[in-house]
Amino acid sequence: MGFWQDKKVLVTGATGFLGGWVVRLLLEQGADIIAIVRRARPNSQFELAGFDRRVTVIPGAAEDSSVVASAFAEHELSAIFHLASMVDVNAALREPAAALRASIESTINLLEQIRLNQPNALMIVASSDKAYGMQPTPFQEDKPLEPRHPYEIAKATQDLIAQSYGRLFNLNVAITRCGNYFGGYDFAFERIIPYTIAQILRRQAPVLRSDGNFTRDFLYVEEAARVHVMLAEKLATDSNLRGQAFNFSYELDVPIIALVSQITHLMGSDLQPVIAATAQAEIKHMRLDTTKARTQLGWQPAIDFDAALARTVKWYSDNQLLEF
Repeated sequence: MGFWQDKKVLVTGATGFLGGWVVRLLLEQGADIIAIVRRARPNSQFELAGFDRRVTVIPGAAEDSSVVASAFAEHELSAIFHLASMVDVNAALREPAAALRASIESTINLLEQIRLNQPNALMIVASSDKAYGMQPTPFQEDKPLEPRHPYEIAKATQDLIAQSYGRLFNLNVAITRCGNYFGGYDFAFERIIPYTIAQILRRQAPVLRSDGNFTRDFLYVEEAARVHVMLAEKLATDSNLRGQAFNFSYELDVPIIALVSQITHLMGSDLQPVIAATAQAEIKHMRLDTTKARTQLGWQPAIDFDAALARTVKWYSDNQLLEF
């Protein structure tokens, strides 16, 4: 019997990119999953792989306190993975209040239910490298969070709330701050990797919203799913992890223009990107320091960036019948 066998686990954001991979991994390990689902997403791993027929779905939004309360009233939960948020930075800029509510109110609702009703439950909150804001790299966990963009503020506030509940109320809560996720089943085509692959499959030049010199750090999504599940397992046996945040990434400074060139090379294309340079208020350079995760958790990625990127390109090439 493994750690997750027959444990009841609540997942928010289950129909999202990371959420689909976390649900897959937990199902493989025998967990009994409850998912709060705002709306059906037919073109998501959650539904394409039939996870919606293998989990208990609670319709509604995690920022609705009554929806969260009903989930806790109906189930004795062993763990919660809070993965829901507004993921499109441009959408967050257009609708900052909605972005803030999606991350902040949902986090408070879940933590209050744990504090008041199920204090032994584990909770992993997916923050982001964007929570660090626009400061010199590499980002380290002991650096202050300095957000500016609405998406950054939403993630940083969520992060700080989770830290507070873990430390002040001594709850089993820990936070992940990961590099940009990439991999199969990512249908958020505002993100650079799936967008570039889709454009090349359409034989159209990718249009870059930055000047191409912005740099990003990354983490393969299957590795990210393992990270979240692993951190919950560690939290179950080590109370010193309560309220702590951990960085996870490949520790890379990848210029967007170089990334696009690497993808076009992998796909055997000679298409050249168009530089639009329309990005507004976005962080120019991002790289995480993962020393803390490597030393305190014994973590290291199981697959390197180049191999993961090649695997991702192959996934999209093999699944062109899907709507992208």
